[in-house]
Amino acid sequence: MVLAPEHRLTRELASDRQRPEVERFVERMRQTDRIERTAEGASKEGVDTGAEAVNPFTGERVPIWIANFVLADYGTGAVMSVPAHDQRDFEFAKRYHLPIPPVIFRPLTRRSPRRSTQPSPRMRLEELRDV
Repeated sequence: MVLAPEHRLTRELASDRQRPEVERFVERMRQTDRIERTAEGASKEGVDTGAEAVNPFTGERVPIWIANFVLADYGTGAVMSVPAHDQRDFEFAKRYHLPIPPVIFRPLTRRSPRRSTQPSPRMRLEELRDV
């Protein structure tokens, strides 16, 4: 999970151990031009807050980072990243050696001849387009 440096929870979520690094990063991002931060090809930078969230779909604990490419005034300022399927998230995950789990993949077999109308983690991408 990634928050904008300006997100209202960024400082609150920072662990005591990570707080100094988080504060430095937030201040540096505050002084960096928004266009420069988010420009295509710009370096994807971030800091681990030391906090975790629970993925509501899988129940797994995921680290909460702050990153320069997430903006507080765009959407909620928080992104549940999908590095296997998003270029910016992928570049960020590679840089910081974060897991890159696939979330959309083709099933090996079909369990039922009927199609579900609810997306499932094992539905093919082309099936999701028809839902």
